[in-house]
Amino acid sequence: MSSDLISEIVIAGFPAHLTEVRKGRPPLVYIHGAFVDHQPFDGWLGELARLGWGGVSASRSGRLGIGPASAQGLTINDYVADTLKVIDTLDEAPVLVGHSLGGLIAQKLAERGKCRAAILLAPAPAGMLTAQPVALPSYLPMLPSIMAGRPFLPPPGTCSRIVLNRVPKDYHAAIHGGLVHESGKVYREMMFGAVKVDPAKVKCPMLVIGGEDDRIVSPALVRWTARRYGADLRLYAGHAHLLIGEPGWEKIATGAVAWLEAQVAGNVTKLRAA
Repeated sequence: MSSDLISEIVIAGFPAHLTEVRKGRPPLVYIHGAFVDHQPFDGWLGELARLGWGGVSASRSGRLGIGPASAQGLTINDYVADTLKVIDTLDEAPVLVGHSLGGLIAQKLAERGKCRAAILLAPAPAGMLTAQPVALPSYLPMLPSIMAGRPFLPPPGTCSRIVLNRVPKDYHAAIHGGLVHESGKVYREMMFGAVKVDPAKVKCPMLVIGGEDDRIVSPALVRWTARRYGADLRLYAGHAHLLIGEPGWEKIATGAVAWLEAQVAGNVTKLRAA
């Protein structure tokens, strides 16, 4: 953990990190992406707590000793259910902060009215996650596992080329060493757009953030997601997919806090009018 504001807990049966929630503000629930657990969100968790926004970042099934091993057979609906268990432990509806696959999970939860607001960081779309030409050669060796729904882990070179392209190379090995196997079924669902969200049912304020150099979720897909929900949109030059950990992530986090503050001023506790 990177901050003395963060505590280790277990919530809804999942390992998690927690920061104190300020009275009068909803808690934040951080929803991590594929191939990782909750810990890559520590920078955001600590920084936003310092700025007055506390909350919890929880892991999910298929990692950190919570079965099934290597996330075998899990689906996105399983991950939605895991996150619902976390939300159900809270005293009030949270603000969701989802990265990548976590952004798609956040969209499903917003559709169900389970949050007061949502911040989507490089979100997987509620549609087909199409591979960009620059990334396609890296995806091809993984396709057999994805199509068969088998757990898989991107090799270091793939991780560097399509995920860490805006992270200094000195950090690549350590980041890749912290990855975990992901369910091939989950990735297959994203690629084929199997997870649908009815935008008419999403009533909460939403901020969608992307990086102009993202090789996983293209800027075009980020814009598409924002348009679907009538969400506020921010695209950052010089940033790629790892918006929560690339150099300069602090300015993205600070911008998200400014947006949250504006939502509070506009009464975030009320759902946006249909």
